[in-house]
Amino acid sequence: MLYNMTRMLYAACMNTKPNDPEELFHPKKYCLWTDLKVNYWLFFAMMAGTANVFLFHCRLPMQEDYLTWPVWLRAVIELIPLLAVLLWIRSLAKWMRGMDELQRRITLGAWLFGAAATLGVLSLWPLLDGAGVSAVVLKPTKFHLEALDKPNFPLTLCLVCIFYVLGHFILSRRYK
Repeated sequence: MLYNMTRMLYAACMNTKPNDPEELFHPKKYCLWTDLKVNYWLFFAMMAGTANVFLFHCRLPMQEDYLTWPVWLRAVIELIPLLAVLLWIRSLAKWMRGMDELQRRITLGAWLFGAAATLGVLSLWPLLDGAGVSAVVLKPTKFHLEALDKPNFPLTLCLVCIFYVLGHFILSRRYK
């Protein structure tokens, strides 16, 4: 009886392969299913955050006057991307629990690097904006990039992801 229970335990949890972070961004090992499983809440947060930026924070010619909407509705719409990011962090934590110890350490270090670098960039952003750097950089473009003159939610998520990939490459080279 004990033999059968032990065999079932090892068959159920010991034969699964550990999660590999290379499946998310390495061109040769990329797996769309893993990317969707881990990052679908990130995609939803990016879309909801972009919609919020265009709906509430940009002045478009055909934009409806949102100030006539009830305050609770505006608050709920603004908080939807935050809820999606919290769910994304939960799916990341669940995915990271399935990694082996070395990959978990590299991934956690890369996320900490991404968060710290993003915090640094967002801290310097108002200083550069006060010095007139963002106006000089954004004015010559032909696109309507008024939303980029100050940090916003989708831009912050993009910075975290870019710095995560950079941190992962730096930390994974350390262990090779």
